[in-house]
Parts: sequence; C-alpha cells; structure tokens
Amino acid sequence: MNGRKLVTSLVVIMLLVGATPMGALAQGASDPQPVLLDQDTTHIADITVDGQQYSVYEHKNVFSWASGIDIYTNGERVTSESTAEAVLTALAQRRAVQDLGAEDISQLRTTSQNTSTAATNVSSTATAINETLVYMERMKTVRENGTTVYNASVEAAPQITEFNETARELHPQLRSFENASTAYRSNATALIDLLEQRENGTDVDPQRLYAQYAATLNAKNDVSDHLGFSSIAEPLGEVASTSETIAMNVSSVPERGNGTAQHFWRVHNESTVAANQTAALRLDDFEFDDVQDRAESLEEDWMEDWDERRSPASTVYQSIAAIVVGIAAVGGYIAWRRR
Repeated sequence: MNGRKLVTSLVVIMLLVGATPMGALAQGASDPQPVLLDQDTTHIADITVDGQQYSVYEHKNVFSWASGIDIYTNGERVTSESTAEAVLTALAQRRAVQDLGAEDISQLRTTSQNTSTAATNVSSTATAINETLVYMERMKTVRENGTTVYNASVEAAPQITEFNETARELHPQLRSFENASTAYRSNATALIDLLEQRENGTDVDPQRLYAQYAATLNAKNDVSDHLGFSSIAEPLGEVASTSETIAMNVSSVPERGNGTAQHFWRVHNESTVAANQTAALRLDDFEFDDVQDRAESLEEDWMEDWDERRSPASTVYQSIAAIVVGIAAVGGYIAWRRR
C-alpha cells in the first residue's frame, strides 16, 4: 500500500468510527448541534434564566480536547461567556441545593433559636449599659456634699472610668449582634419553611430555594463575625466583672450610692448571662456552607468544559488536519524507504 492509500484509508476509518454514535442523542427544549466525531451527547438540564430558556448538553468527542459543554437557546449555541456563566451558575446552584435536607432543618431550627435567645439577653445588656451611661452622665450635674455625685462615685470606684470607655465601645457592637441575630432567625425560618414544603412533596423552585439559602448563610456569617476572634463574649465578661466591682464599692457614696450601685448590679447580671450565652454559641460547628462550596465547584468545572468547546468544529477539523499531515509524513517516509 503506497503512502497516499494509507492516508486515505486511515482517515476514512477514523471518520466512520467517529460518525458512529456511542449513545443515543438526548433531547432537551433546544436541539443539540453535534459536530464531526462527537461520540455521545448527554442532556444535562433545561433551565430558565431571566425569562429565557436554555438547554445544557455535554458532548463527548473522539478528540477529548473537543469534548465539553454546549448551551443552546432558540436553536442557537450560546457563545457569550457572561451568558454561559449566568446559566451554569444557576444550574450549579439548583443542583447543589438538592443536598439540603431534614438534618439541615433541625440544625437551622436549633441554631436560630439559640441565637435568638442570646440576642434577647444581649439586647437587655445593651439597654442596661445605655441607661447606666446616661445615668452617670446626668450625675455629673448633680451636687451633694460639696461635689458631684459622679466625682464621688469615681472616687469610691475608680473602675467607672474604665467602664465608661469599654461600655461606649461595646454598646454598638451589642446592637449590631442583635440586628444580625434577628436577620438570621428570620432567614432561617423562611428557609425551614421552604425545605419542609419540599420534604412534604410540594414543588419548590430550586432558584428560590438557593436564594433563600444564600441569604440565610450570609446572615449566619454576620452573626459568626461577632463570635469569632473578636467575640463580644470577652468584652461582655469584662463589663460584667468591672460592673460588679463598681457596684460593691460605689454603694458607700452617701445619698445616691445605693441607687448608683443598682444600675451597675443590673449591668453585671445582664452581661454575665449574655457573655455565657454568646460564648456557648458554636455557629461555626454548623457546616452550612457546603452547598455554596459545591455550587461554586460545579460552576467552575462546567465553565471550564464550556470554554474548551467554544469552537468545536474548527477544533475537530484542525485535529484531523494535523493527523493527516502526520500520517502523510509517515506514509512519505515509508515510500522513501521502499525505493
């Protein structure tokens, strides 16, 4: 067999093999558009994004570098990277959110209730702190026994200066924790409702479910930010200890000492409970970001597969051309050796 016949025979065999499908062609809302040497086409899903319906397919080609994912809408292949990313992100989120189940419902309910309870006590502490700060500021203008009640109190309990500084810095953090906890409880309750509907057989829109999951995760992370390295539990404990010392010492001030002490005893009691409860919250132990991680991983993998198949036809023909050139070179060499 001469070189030309060898080249022709090998190319014909390759094309015949490539033209024989290995699997049945799967159909979605939009028909796929296989290219030469595609061996298998799998319909991944149909999905609607921003009111537009898309069909996502995976194609397996004889040349692995021509395999990958195609997205079609209205019979046309999607070539816009931003559109492909939006479609595959939505699809990845829809797939990943299926992992949420009964165990997550239980953990959501427990953590949101515990957070809400802690937030109630934190709110009471914030109120006690604010009222004490306002009271002490007012005592700067009240004079008894030749001095202001404030100065007499500081003389009896020098820790008041430290309390003022710590309390003014802590108060907005406590209100922030309260707001974050309220948001987490609200979002967790909404997510639980959707998950229970799905568990009971109700058809729940996956994109709506993922959107609520993402909102709940963000709210949980906001709460966790108050419980991490700079946890509010530590300054709450400091305020509890300082206010106890002040309450015991300031009661010696004539006339208003007992009234002043009552304010600090209240701060001590409220902040002690709040410190213990916030320290006991272990939201980081609730591994709730797995769904988001899986969605991001799926989207990244699918985008790589889509990017590899941007120009499948030209990739295939270039590959065939390269093989033909290679075979021709081998055929030429063989012919030369036989002379």
